[in-house]
Amino acid sequence: MSRQMTSILLLVGLITAANLLLVASVRGASAESLQLERDVELDTLLTQRARYALERVALVGGQLRPRHVDASLNIATGVITVRLDRSFLPEDYGPSFEDQRSNINNGLIYEAEKFAPVSTVEYLYDGKDIYHYFPEVKAADDAARLEGERRRQATGRSGMAVVAAGHGYFMSYRTNTWVTSRDEHNGVSEGLLTPLYAGELRALVEARSGMAVTRARVQEAGTTHPESGFEWWTMAARYAIAQQYPMETGIWNTYAGSTLWDREEREDINSRPKLANHVGANVLIHLHSNGEDSGVVRGSRVIVQPGRAVDAALGRSVLCSMKELIQSRAGYEAFVVAPAPHVDNKGENREAHMPSIIVETAFHTNPDDAAALLDPEFRIASMKGVEKGYRLFREGKDCKPLKGEAIEDVSMSQGASREIEVPFEGYPQYPLRIVTRNVGCPPGWVCRGSEITVDAPQPTPLKIALSCNNSGSAPLFWETSLVDDDGVKSVPVRYRQQCIRSS
Repeated sequence: MSRQMTSILLLVGLITAANLLLVASVRGASAESLQLERDVELDTLLTQRARYALERVALVGGQLRPRHVDASLNIATGVITVRLDRSFLPEDYGPSFEDQRSNINNGLIYEAEKFAPVSTVEYLYDGKDIYHYFPEVKAADDAARLEGERRRQATGRSGMAVVAAGHGYFMSYRTNTWVTSRDEHNGVSEGLLTPLYAGELRALVEARSGMAVTRARVQEAGTTHPESGFEWWTMAARYAIAQQYPMETGIWNTYAGSTLWDREEREDINSRPKLANHVGANVLIHLHSNGEDSGVVRGSRVIVQPGRAVDAALGRSVLCSMKELIQSRAGYEAFVVAPAPHVDNKGENREAHMPSIIVETAFHTNPDDAAALLDPEFRIASMKGVEKGYRLFREGKDCKPLKGEAIEDVSMSQGASREIEVPFEGYPQYPLRIVTRNVGCPPGWVCRGSEITVDAPQPTPLKIALSCNNSGSAPLFWETSLVDDDGVKSVPVRYRQQCIRSS
């Protein structure tokens, strides 16, 4: 054997021994250390994603590209922390900054939630959070939370919902032209699409929740906003509110005297919760589509304000019901819906004195999601989910998707009939169909399924009748499912019927 070959075999042996020692050490390592290793890998991935986003995101006033970027996830709390230097601080805390942060958040959450749930993304600038630099934002949030709690303890709510379609045309004093807050992506212009969703939701809340609805933006087509020349329905909420409440300048003219180029966009953001406060609404629901630069992120999300447990409960209920309703539609069975709301400090929620959520229905930056957003079937299903989620929240009911429970096997004599119970959980939209089909019929027997319609909820358990109309003794097998008026269908439940020949 050559000296070279001997050296190669010796090297292979050493590598094999090293691998065996590594395997042994991994097997002996504690679960905690292995978890730490996985955390380090995830943090590295998140840091890479954060750097990717921060190198590409459009800067806002006062910002420079950060020199230092580091991101990590605390798996126990679900909090992603992004550590930056002060160069990335904006000159003020406005809607452009909020939009920028949402764009970055969406990519980070997408990566992290492949491994663990995420509740929020927090940013530190030279070790200090954003409120260290903008204490007025935290003060406004605290004041609105306290006022909301005071109002919840009082009586006299209007019984009204406010539905706010996101964005619309506003005057940009940078270019002295009328612009929208969002560019068009994949055929979707967010500010022109959301009014369709708001109209759908308004009709559902009025019909099913039995509430009056105020919309922040004008809904009728065919009328023109005189200053811009655009149709009124395309305009941001600020202008519609100014027309309806010209003397209430504290709602729609909150930046009076400002020279900021985007002052009317800022007023638009503020005007929606201030309108809801003014009319004493019970709930405020903002409707948006979502965006993220890579184009790969998908799905429905809900954004709630930090520290507001009631709003978070509403968000969970809405997401649960959206998932049930959207995934009941053909072609959307696997559509992604976030399992829980995400927390972020947003102007639309921050000033609200009632439960307030931002529903990000889907990502207009993703081609498949954009196609869904333009599909009337998806629009109807998603808004049915939002309304149902709010209604269950208002009634103090936990969201429970429609599910059939176990049906007991039954035995009966030839020629006999018997009613059996069909238990289920959930809150279906009536009328409800009980669909039974045979999945095991003895040779030569006739085994017919059935369909029964239940028009309204009833205090007694649902029941169906089974009969033994064939001659002889044999088992029959059935499956029963429930289908509600929205097309939500429970997974079929299988059970056994034993027919016994009469002696």
